[in-house]
Amino acid sequence: MRNVELLAPGGDIDSIKAAIVAGADAVYCGLDNFNARKRAENLNFEQLYGLLRVAHQHHCQLFLTLNIIVLEQELPALFKLLNQLVNTDIDGVIIQDLGVFEILKRYYPTLEVHASTQLTTHNSGQLSFLQQMGANRANLSRELNLDEIKVLSEKAHQLDMLTEVFVHGSNCIGFSGLCYFSSAHGGNSGNRGRCSQPCRDQYQITDVGAQYPLNMKDNSAFDDLEALVAAGVDSLKVEGRIKKYHYVHSVISTWRKQIDQLQQQQALSKDKSALYTVFNRDFTNGYLSGKVGKEMYIDNPRDNAVQHFTAIEQSNPHASADVVQVVKQRLYDKKTLIIDTVAERIKPLDISKPAIKVVISGQLDGVLNIEVFVVTDKLPSFSVQSTSLLSAATKYQLSKDELTSRFSNLDSYKHQLDSIDFSQFADDVYLPFKELTQMKMAIVRYLNGNKAIIKPVEFSEVRKARSAAYTCLNTTESERSNTICSILIGNRKELALYRALKQQYTTQTLRVYYAIPDSITCESDKLITLFNAEPELTPWFGAIVLEQEFEAVAHLLESIPQTQIVSNNTGVGFIAKQLGVNWIAGPHLNTSNSFSLTSLQSQGCNGAFISNELNLKQIKPINAPIGFSLHYSVLHPILLLTSRQCLFLQSAGCDKQVMDDECLSVCKKRTTITNVKQIDFVIDKKRRDHNNLIGAELFFNPSIVTDIPNKFDSLLLDLRSIETKTDFVWPKIDLVNAFQDYLQQRTDCKSEQQFYQALSVSTRAQYLKGI
Repeated sequence: MRNVELLAPGGDIDSIKAAIVAGADAVYCGLDNFNARKRAENLNFEQLYGLLRVAHQHHCQLFLTLNIIVLEQELPALFKLLNQLVNTDIDGVIIQDLGVFEILKRYYPTLEVHASTQLTTHNSGQLSFLQQMGANRANLSRELNLDEIKVLSEKAHQLDMLTEVFVHGSNCIGFSGLCYFSSAHGGNSGNRGRCSQPCRDQYQITDVGAQYPLNMKDNSAFDDLEALVAAGVDSLKVEGRIKKYHYVHSVISTWRKQIDQLQQQQALSKDKSALYTVFNRDFTNGYLSGKVGKEMYIDNPRDNAVQHFTAIEQSNPHASADVVQVVKQRLYDKKTLIIDTVAERIKPLDISKPAIKVVISGQLDGVLNIEVFVVTDKLPSFSVQSTSLLSAATKYQLSKDELTSRFSNLDSYKHQLDSIDFSQFADDVYLPFKELTQMKMAIVRYLNGNKAIIKPVEFSEVRKARSAAYTCLNTTESERSNTICSILIGNRKELALYRALKQQYTTQTLRVYYAIPDSITCESDKLITLFNAEPELTPWFGAIVLEQEFEAVAHLLESIPQTQIVSNNTGVGFIAKQLGVNWIAGPHLNTSNSFSLTSLQSQGCNGAFISNELNLKQIKPINAPIGFSLHYSVLHPILLLTSRQCLFLQSAGCDKQVMDDECLSVCKKRTTITNVKQIDFVIDKKRRDHNNLIGAELFFNPSIVTDIPNKFDSLLLDLRSIETKTDFVWPKIDLVNAFQDYLQQRTDCKSEQQFYQALSVSTRAQYLKGI
């Protein structure tokens, strides 16, 4: 039987210890910064060192999460952190930001790289892209079914990569990394680890009577273990870094027993009572089984344990009248016992720094001997001797104060310097300081597990070396005419606008993108005909391109004359590079720093949209490589999330209880939901597209033109027809013409304030707040 890893969450010290004693093969955890669970307690570096030591003593690996998008201003701090991390025994780092991939590959190649769930990996092209970026493993999207997981695991193994799948814990309603709900409404970006979970908020009662229409049950693949192993999955990942230690222990120990039984070819358990005892929102395996539908929802975001066991008790005809109270007391007693038992089990796991004692001895005309004892780790002592003999001090003296100063920094994150013993050391002697430095380096190597210390990468030097290959975006106002307008349309009705504009502008002064639907196969022939008839149109690929649509991407690009596309999916970008087609990274690739641009350029990308989550101060310092274009969306519907689930089941209602193929290819629907704060949200489903949740007002930010003159090669007006509260006061063609005049700074152009009158209502809250 093939071994499979059990990967546990660790949001704090006790949870990591609990995962270790419960039998986890690996634990993922985060530091105070650069990780996607800001609400977890997280660790400092000293605690990380201690936990690494304890975990490895128990044959458990530790992975560190650096899985957020990184701002340009944060790069010095990131390099400082990585300089420390590279000299630890960390077993892997989990990352989202494409720039961090570039940094690790170029400057820290000894670190193993894992692609985060935030990259929502769901096609083989994305795996190939990530492998070229240096990823050793990828977490596959939670939305995939077992057949899709099997295909991607086979592809990953061909690329010498491993795959992870979430098997237990919270389900997100939207594809990870593509959810801007918390960011747009509350200013807490999920791409920065601050998701406030507005999907679990209470809403006004919907047409079907739901108050929590976006709230899904928790994921549980407990009954699918054998199928997951057969599908080639390498790591079974449990969600829950904001859960406490008793939860982690209960879930991991239950899964550990199940995996052990499978590997020992014993009958698998059907008993999930331990999983229901700790926090849960009931369980579903709808995504894995391919039965995506109403059964996956629950109209209660809180703990379901009492309801679950009450229902079981009430099925007993002899149940007591006060069954709910009985169940509550029983659960309280069980959880108390779990908490107390686990607390006792983790108590012996000591993460305090090992104490070291240094004995320095030497006499005149003898060698200098330095012996190091790691007191609390019971390791053999280590000694190093000078090659030169100690001589009588003349101008310089090797004093006890000098030696104390030189060895005091052995007291570090990793060790506590207990004492330095000079009882056998003579006064008034001398040894060349260069030799003393070599002796210290040997000691440091010993304390670092007999591995050489990797020298720090100085960010100032990195920045200096990169400056020659970059062109600063802050150019003069006189150059503003270089920025052109681009528009995005999404259906054949909108081609009339394109054809009217085509009479006025060339492709050098106006770029027109055409949105490719998520279900590419259904539209393939029509798209090929359209792009051959209109060679000036540029294909715009969305963020979700499932594996079954992937073959159609290559066929489309091979069948049309266009040599430039926009893609919000790195897998499509990978195919484009293979076919020699230039591609621009779309806004949903969350580009937020200059290293991301370099990273994309290395994969055949020749331009990128900057993330619309950033504010002015966060955008300004980003530098683009020479020959790489930058773009920004000035006007667009605010996509809050994209879901493989049907968002109408708990809102407006739907006749189908389980989604089928026609739901993606045929269904066209729209409704709104309103939260208890009277804020509306639009649920929009176009034919051939997945369900989208969209903000009630369009994003509009013409101020970017004067805020950062000539920052971008093009500024986008997304003119797709999506019904929101925002109406176009100006006809769309008039808006485009006026914006063109504004970019060219013609004497009779509209003012910035006049542009805000072009729409009945709009917002630019994300631009004002940033992330």
